Amino acid sequence: MHEIPERLITDIGGLPAEAIPKEEVPQLFWEKHMIAMFNVLWSKGVFNLDEFRRAVEATPLDEYKKSRFYDRRTDGMTDLLVEKGIINRAELTSRTQEILRQGLPRDANT
Repeated sequence: MHEIPERLITDIGGLPAEAIPKEEVPQLFWEKHMIAMFNVLWSKGVFNLDEFRRAVEATPLDEYKKSRFYDRRTDGMTDLLVEKGIINRAELTSRTQEILRQGLPRDANT
């Protein structure tokens, strides 16, 4: 069982912070795919929103602050899939390293 901290890392109300950027930022190709994968997994009942939120909020604070919105969600989704035994973290790491060694297609970030 996970221990629940007094204040979750997403609970930032009342804390000093920088201004929130208000400009529109277009989604990258991989971000669109992450949202699509999330929607499929959620709609098929692989995980629910409470589990997903727990997984995202379980990120260590320093890592959470350094990461971006879609990075945190990808990591949370990955952690849930590993936790449920659907994917193997070592295999995922190995496949990711192989893809990075081969390089990404030119249009992968559009």
